Amino acid sequence: MINNRTLCFFILLAILCIVQHPVSQNIDINKLKKLQSEYEGSDEKMKSRLLAGLKEEKDEHSLVEQDDSTNIDSTMIDQEEKAEQDQLFVYQNIIDDNIINPDSILSDLEIFGHSVFLKKRSPKFIPDEQIAIPADYSISSGDEIKVLMWGRINEEHSLTVDRNGRITIPRIGPISVAGQPFSSMKKNITKRIESIEGVQATVSMGDLSSMRIFIVGEVNVPGQYTVSALTNVTNAIFHAQGFSKRGSMRNVTLKRNGKTIKRFDFYDFLLKGNNFGNVRLQSGDVIFIPVVKNMAVIGGNVRRSALYELKGKTKLSDLISLAGGLTPAAWVNRIQIERFQKNDQQNVLDIEVSSEKELPSIEILDGDIVKIFPVVKLDHNAVTLSGNVLRPGIYEFKENMKITDVLNSHEQLLPETYFNYAIIRRKEAPTYAERIVSFDLGEVLKNPNSLENLALKPLDNIVIYNQDYFQPDRTVSIGGSITKPGVYKLLENMSIKDLVLEAGGLKDDASTDRGELYKRELSHDSVKTIKVDFNIEQAMLNNPDHNHLLKKSDYVYIRRKKGWEEQRTISLIGEFNFPGEYIILENETLGDLIVRAGGFKPGAYLSAAILTRETVKELEKKRNEDYIKQLEMDMVTLTAEASSQGGSSAEALALLDQQKKLLETLKEMEPVGRVVIDFEKPENYKNLQIEDGDVLYVPKNHNTVSVIGEVFNPSTFVLEHNQNSVDYYVQLAGGFKETANEKNVYVIKANGSVRTKKMVRLSRYNLESGDAVVVPIRIPATNKRFQMILSTTKDLMAITSSTLLIAATINSL
Repeated sequence: MINNRTLCFFILLAILCIVQHPVSQNIDINKLKKLQSEYEGSDEKMKSRLLAGLKEEKDEHSLVEQDDSTNIDSTMIDQEEKAEQDQLFVYQNIIDDNIINPDSILSDLEIFGHSVFLKKRSPKFIPDEQIAIPADYSISSGDEIKVLMWGRINEEHSLTVDRNGRITIPRIGPISVAGQPFSSMKKNITKRIESIEGVQATVSMGDLSSMRIFIVGEVNVPGQYTVSALTNVTNAIFHAQGFSKRGSMRNVTLKRNGKTIKRFDFYDFLLKGNNFGNVRLQSGDVIFIPVVKNMAVIGGNVRRSALYELKGKTKLSDLISLAGGLTPAAWVNRIQIERFQKNDQQNVLDIEVSSEKELPSIEILDGDIVKIFPVVKLDHNAVTLSGNVLRPGIYEFKENMKITDVLNSHEQLLPETYFNYAIIRRKEAPTYAERIVSFDLGEVLKNPNSLENLALKPLDNIVIYNQDYFQPDRTVSIGGSITKPGVYKLLENMSIKDLVLEAGGLKDDASTDRGELYKRELSHDSVKTIKVDFNIEQAMLNNPDHNHLLKKSDYVYIRRKKGWEEQRTISLIGEFNFPGEYIILENETLGDLIVRAGGFKPGAYLSAAILTRETVKELEKKRNEDYIKQLEMDMVTLTAEASSQGGSSAEALALLDQQKKLLETLKEMEPVGRVVIDFEKPENYKNLQIEDGDVLYVPKNHNTVSVIGEVFNPSTFVLEHNQNSVDYYVQLAGGFKETANEKNVYVIKANGSVRTKKMVRLSRYNLESGDAVVVPIRIPATNKRFQMILSTTKDLMAITSSTLLIAATINSL
């Protein structure tokens, strides 16, 4: 029993078929069944998509109500464009000196005319409603005739010719029109209507009837087609997507009622543009394309190499004409035909003529392969000039021609020509092996009558060299106090002054006295470098005793002025009377600079002063990298230990966890570069040498102390005058955690120094403003190896804590 969905599917399919006028029975049934299955199991949105797909499938086989004259015209244009491109390709080969060997292209040749049908057509043809109806168009059943009356009667009627070949006009009655030419039908109806007094009329065609035709034989898509009444044979072939490779283009047969109406040669369409529009198709016509019986190949130096179908007796000249004629590069002295003899063997026939007009009347047979060879002896009456010249190229050879007939002036040369040596590349019969004939170009140009001015021969190639060919490294170098130090090309008569100016001139720090020129001296098979001192000022004044001429590979070095130094600066930040950036004077100490800055303000807290230095920062950076490597090695050891004990070593896991945290901190920590100095005592810094980039921070006294590490509330506290012990502030921070290492508590002073229990008694140690109490974590380690690793870890944690405190202080400043 058919369900509603299936019934709906087939109803819609039937509607589509009726509306679209199916033209062939080639619809893929399996594809329709698949669409049905998908349709029955889909939602509404998907149904719409499936129906669209069905319509598209249907349209691929529907060619309805289409006059293809527009398609024919566009295809002809495409064919003309392709022919023009092929023609340009022939001449491009000539320009590029490409030799076309027919044997190399035969396997790639196409059948002439097949490319016309390669262009993909639109799946649905849209009729051109504005096309003019030919006067001889024969009216048939299904045609629509439009009648417009005006005057006493104002009416418009669209009338369809019925099966009996009649139309019925209101007020007039039935009129037979089928079989009449359009012009006669129009005249008869107009006369009948205008017989009514005071009425005028015009008659025109509306929609034309469609008809069924058959296209069979060697076409790509044979079958039954529904086409427009205006369709001709050419349109029909395009409907069937062109000829197959086996199809004959020159023997297309139109049959009607079992009789042959006409035979068509499609080469008339391809070569002359005749689309056979004078022959109208009728319903039931059969277009038959037989298998091609006679073909020949012509390839090589013709304008359109291809496989051509032969019709009737075809001479060699006829085949060349079909191929567009010979190209200018074709060698007619030898045209070769390969021919099969009586299905027994293949023979070769060589034809020798002096011109195309003398081609013999040789008949071309089925299966012949015609090869047109190229002219290979190119430029046999020419010589060539190449290399470092202004106008290279080919020159006509003349009797008694010499080098100066081609090259007779220095003005014909490019700069930096090498005059001592030039060559002629010569090819001579019978082997045409290339050999070299050398000559002195300078002597030729200087004295044309000299023996160096050699006589030329056909095919000679004169080669002129650039100096770089023989001296590829003609360079000199300059360094030191110069604007653009580097390597420069050695120019003719180049001196030290020229090179200095070429390199942008002297810098401000350049010495006026000390310059050095390094030269290489060659002696037999050895080389040594010598130094020549020169006065820079005198060289720039062009004194020949100092402004030496340069040779290949010379090196010039400009020394700095004595005592020249780049400007060095130091920054003073914080509690100075005149803070800011200062230029460091020669032999100036930190004490001298502080005096120059007006000294410290009364509120300066010197115990917390921080001096940072770039060189120390680089050392810290290198040290941190070493710490990271050591930590990573220790972590590998701990991981291996934990794994060997099944992951149950609490000591190893605890230490490993601390090292992971410490490793992350070290990787993120930026080096500070602090130099620890007690600024409370002037003798500690007054003679300290200053370096470029130094920064001195002097904060105010904030009167605070900090407690960090394994306490419950790590914080910074106001320093109380009567309470300054370590124990007091540890208790303010909530006391020690269970993980605190109480025995190894230490204090980091404001000036960066450290106090441990080995140095002082911390429980009674009096803290000062800026001090920080550090409570490290306690990690049990009974294993001796772990104790060594733990010792290293504790040291790193202390250093890290100190660095982070300094960084925090600097950031706050």
